[in-house]
Amino acid sequence: MTDKGFLERKIAREVAARKQAESLLEQKSLELYEANQQLKLVLGQLESQNLQGLKKLEFEGDISEALIHFGRAFLSRSLDDGLLSSFLERLTTNSVLANPSLYLLPNTLTTVLGSEFGHYRAETPKQIKPYLFWQESRLVLPLEVEHKAVGQLSVEVTDVEPEFAESQLTLVVELICSAISRQMMITKTQQARKRAEESERSTKEFVAMINHELRTPLNGLLGSAELLADTSLNGDQRNLLSNLTHSGDMLRHIINDLLDFSKMNAGMMELFPSQFTWQELKAMLNGIFSPKAQEKRIAFLLEESGDIPAAFVADFERLSQVLVNLIGNAIKFTSFGKVEVLAKWQDDQLVITVSDTGCGIPEEAQAQLFDPFVQADRTAKRNFEGTGLGLAICSNLVRLMKGSIGFESELGEGSSFTVRLPLELAESVEATTNQSELNSPAKALESLTILVVDDIRMNQIIIKQMLKKLSIEPDVATNGLEAIHAAEKSHYDLIFMDCRMPEMDGFEATTYLREHDYQRPIIALTAGTTLEERERCIESGMDDILTKPYTAVDLKSMIQKWM
Repeated sequence: MTDKGFLERKIAREVAARKQAESLLEQKSLELYEANQQLKLVLGQLESQNLQGLKKLEFEGDISEALIHFGRAFLSRSLDDGLLSSFLERLTTNSVLANPSLYLLPNTLTTVLGSEFGHYRAETPKQIKPYLFWQESRLVLPLEVEHKAVGQLSVEVTDVEPEFAESQLTLVVELICSAISRQMMITKTQQARKRAEESERSTKEFVAMINHELRTPLNGLLGSAELLADTSLNGDQRNLLSNLTHSGDMLRHIINDLLDFSKMNAGMMELFPSQFTWQELKAMLNGIFSPKAQEKRIAFLLEESGDIPAAFVADFERLSQVLVNLIGNAIKFTSFGKVEVLAKWQDDQLVITVSDTGCGIPEEAQAQLFDPFVQADRTAKRNFEGTGLGLAICSNLVRLMKGSIGFESELGEGSSFTVRLPLELAESVEATTNQSELNSPAKALESLTILVVDDIRMNQIIIKQMLKKLSIEPDVATNGLEAIHAAEKSHYDLIFMDCRMPEMDGFEATTYLREHDYQRPIIALTAGTTLEERERCIESGMDDILTKPYTAVDLKSMIQKWM
């Protein structure tokens, strides 16, 4: 029994051990199953995350490519409907974005005609919200330019986190806003340029018109005064004529100053270089100012120091204008003593100093002396007339000739103005005769046949009387058509042609005559002094220009030049 009991106990222990082993195996199997299921879940999550990461990466790359491509397009061409539509289509090349829609406020850009772009047509917003927001799966972002809402972009977004989509589409909106801002700036610049061009054109047209309208009656005034001086007058009439001539000259200077200043402001002032000698300039200045200095009983000295080149190439008229202004001021402001003009050639520059013993310039007025409309004495009791433009014009002309002007002055002692001009030297002194004089003998003035073309009766009378003093009886035409008929019937040695006339102007008439082999000189009679009008005269075939108002001496010189 003992052995049998021992065996039973042993079998019982083995059975218990087996059961315990089976229970442990079952438990471990369960744990292994659960671990396997957990691993499958983790692997599924990792796979999902990897797919989402790849989709984000792909989406980010597509957005970057679109921004680079259209960023260049926005810089290279105008922003228009086609470019905006293409940009929206490019946004849908990935699986994240769909149905983009762009809305712009009407008249935001002149280059964009529409206001809604994209295949998806959302309800037109009554008011654009100044912040981004979601409408279910659609992200809506405002377009702001210069702190003002001008439109909005909306697009459906799937498969990416909202924050990531917002960050990427914010870059898209920034590019669109930058393109809109750039186009606005370009449009404003174009409009400003157009306004500036229109303003400049209007200014030039106004200057040309007012130039003609003022100089034409002035020609009648001064021409009539000159002709009247050659008639028999008593003492009172002579005094009245002197007053008339003085007032006319003053008016001419004022008109010239105002027109020159207007041309400078409009950028229309041009230089017309020609060859001249210092002796010619000196003789002209002596002829103008010696009588005026004698009238005031002051000395007028015009001298040169050292050797001065024989001839220069520069705008003789504008150089003369500068010196006439400076010397005229010196004589005007000098009551006793002298006015001295000293010229010298120094450091390849013509240096001219105009000194006087006049009243001088107050120190407080010196800083603004070359400013327009500035006068040393602005009081109602001032003794000297003038517009205050003379020195401003001198300064501009000297600068235009690449020179410099300066002055020294002491109140009560006098002033000294110095002009330095780097003038071009002429290679040789040209003969004053032209080619026509070399080819044919000069004709006596009284034997010349001349046609005068002018539509204004007053100008016809004045030029006829001036020519009559030269023993010339001209024919007269009142417009271009009459001039053509007269030139076809008679052989004229010279034609004086007005430029602005009804029916056919002088430019058309001259062009017609040149096209039909008219070879004799045609001289423009014009009140216009702008570069465009001068060029038009020459381009139409005119040989020279006689500017109104002109004198009998000017008329004779022009005839002698071409005959």
